[in-house]
Amino acid sequence: MPSGRPPTRELPFGAACHAVNLQVRPPDDARAALVDLRERMAAATGLAMRFAPAGTLHLTVFSIVYVRAIYPSPPEAVWASLEGPVRTALDAIASDTAPFALAFDRAGVRGDAVIVAAEPDPRLEAIRDRVEAAIAGIAPVYRAATTHATVARLAEPVAEPSSAPLGAWLDGPVLAWPIDELRLVLETRYPALEEALLGRYPLAGT
Repeated sequence: MPSGRPPTRELPFGAACHAVNLQVRPPDDARAALVDLRERMAAATGLAMRFAPAGTLHLTVFSIVYVRAIYPSPPEAVWASLEGPVRTALDAIASDTAPFALAFDRAGVRGDAVIVAAEPDPRLEAIRDRVEAAIAGIAPVYRAATTHATVARLAEPVAEPSSAPLGAWLDGPVLAWPIDELRLVLETRYPALEEALLGRYPLAGT
């Protein structure tokens, strides 16, 4: 059984990778708002930002094979050991989890990331609990500690994180993001510059 987490590394923008993520994509209106947000933040802050394609903007529910981890074995082998248990868990999660929505109300920068953030939601955390249970004991667990989506990467990390109400950047105070489908993706170029879809899990609970 794995004990503790392996070390992590920093990756340059555009680096080749092999990571498996559980994510949700925003609907078209939320995606457009996120694109508008990152452009306004870049203009207002003067920070040099790198943008992934708008079509790959997402919220990471769980980093199943974490892109920055240095595992004791190749990430392909890690995923091979996890695929069966994770897919079984996702089938069960999708069948008994009802669609819901998150409300993002803050935006800011931390490290090399430009993010939008929401308060923790028990429904999202319940999904994370079940994915973690499927991984634990097989591979190290990298569970997100916050509810956030990265909308851009900074060319140079900031020394101190900062955030402001979303209304400081956009016309409304809250960005609604419906969660009605989980997507399992293979990331092959960081950060989400190239991805392959491994599975879709529509939420069908009531």
